[in-house]
Amino acid sequence: MTDTLILEGTAGRFEVQVFATAHEAETAVLNLIGDAVATAITAEDKAVICGAGGSTPKPVYERLHTLDVAWDKVTLTQVDERFVLVDDPSSNTRMMREATSGIEGLTFLSLIQDADQALSAEKAEAALRALNDGEAPVFDVTLLGMGGDKHYASIFPQHPLNASIYDTETLVVPVAATDGSLEPKLPRLTLSVNALNRSRRIVLYITGKAKLEALREAIANPDKDTAPIGAFLKQLAQPVDIIWVA
Repeated sequence: MTDTLILEGTAGRFEVQVFATAHEAETAVLNLIGDAVATAITAEDKAVICGAGGSTPKPVYERLHTLDVAWDKVTLTQVDERFVLVDDPSSNTRMMREATSGIEGLTFLSLIQDADQALSAEKAEAALRALNDGEAPVFDVTLLGMGGDKHYASIFPQHPLNASIYDTETLVVPVAATDGSLEPKLPRLTLSVNALNRSRRIVLYITGKAKLEALREAIANPDKDTAPIGAFLKQLAQPVDIIWVA
């Protein structure tokens, strides 16, 4: 049985679905993805999933094959990516490809499209637009995560990118590494807020009490420079499914 709790603050009022185990939470996330994909395929004969990287969603990707959908009509792409070689241990492209390797017919679209960071962003944007006849794509479901520092995608606290990421019409944005004192310590690519806002459904999946408290603080004080996830949720026009496991 699912419990719920309410987080409320300047960013708005949000219901959090609470699960006792990671397996139960992952199943809930999978069901949300499956419903969104099935609806999209019925309506448009195709579907696009946009997924976060990291260790939290990895088991979800590893269980995608359990969903009964027409995978040859589905594209899986990325919310963000570290700008590293795709065989690097820190590469989410590598993780997502390995996690979904058993799904026959699934198309995976990495944000890593070139050895040059700026060109990779441009080529990734072109590839995403190609999914929608040259227009900005609509993601049928986007799976987001959040760091303990309140970042989401590759949009980090105290990063210069916060000055433009909420306004730019660009879909894929290069993210500069910091001097090492703050994250990100590696260069990255991220979808912009404009791109993420084009999601029909957004699922935010977090684990652990520390991240729940970080989310609570971000909703209470959604300053984009100190609590990016709070600023994102505040401007989000559609509801968000928040899944949490202690």
